[in-house]
Amino acid sequence: MNQHVPPGEPVGPASNQIAGHDARILGAKLREIASVVFSPSEAKTLRRFTSGEVARILGVTDSRIRQLSPDLLVSPPEVAPGSRRLYALADIHALRAHLDEIDRIGRRYRPHRDPAKGEHLQVIACVNFKGGSGKTTTSAHLAQSLVLRGYRVLAIDLDPQASLSTLLGVRPENEREPYPTIYDAIRYGEQRRPLAEVIRHTYFTGLDLVAADLELEVFEFEAPMHSARRKANDPEPPFFARMGLALNEVADDYDVVVIDCPPRLGYLTIAALCAATALLVTIHPQMLDV
Repeated sequence: MNQHVPPGEPVGPASNQIAGHDARILGAKLREIASVVFSPSEAKTLRRFTSGEVARILGVTDSRIRQLSPDLLVSPPEVAPGSRRLYALADIHALRAHLDEIDRIGRRYRPHRDPAKGEHLQVIACVNFKGGSGKTTTSAHLAQSLVLRGYRVLAIDLDPQASLSTLLGVRPENEREPYPTIYDAIRYGEQRRPLAEVIRHTYFTGLDLVAADLELEVFEFEAPMHSARRKANDPEPPFFARMGLALNEVADDYDVVVIDCPPRLGYLTIAALCAATALLVTIHPQMLDV
């Protein structure tokens, strides 16, 4: 609110300084509340799988799963009522690796891409320029489904609302300290970090995540400013190439990247489109959505 300052009286702090001070106080208070409401050790977990479910995931019979040595499992044993063994997702990955190692008929239980055969990293951008179309839910389910099929998957949350991050176990309100996001890997300047330093594991073993938060919105302001004053010999890559260059740093570690785009055609979405090898457009079966 504008305030009148009589002539001769000292002018108080600028409004942006006051806002910044108040924002820091508010942020500290929110973290204090989060430390009370949410347990520091609170983490999202994944249920275990029965031998029948494991058999369907791996494409073998239930009896084949039971014949495999328990020494192959990597998690503490857990038995359900009826003396049924339950398997963690990490166990499924271990069994898949063993089956692939002893395979003699070319089943490819681990369908990892082979760069020597020209199989390049697949980048799937889930996009729609309006909200509420199911982009985040589709991105999460697609990434998890690919992991269950044996692929090495990286999920990237490119929406400042951070809904995909929340679905995969990263709750911004539960983080007591600032955490690295995709913004750190695509930002301008010397503070940019390698993408490998931003990636974090999730509760869904085999699915890695590059999280987001509201700070990602800053890229929508930085990109046009740098583009306007960009020169021919500028060492900073243009905004539309920054996502692809970041992904090149970790391409050897993954088979598929799933990007959850924000609900608008902004600079973040354009950067994702330029890096993508495929687009997945989610729509509702309604006239105004098609």
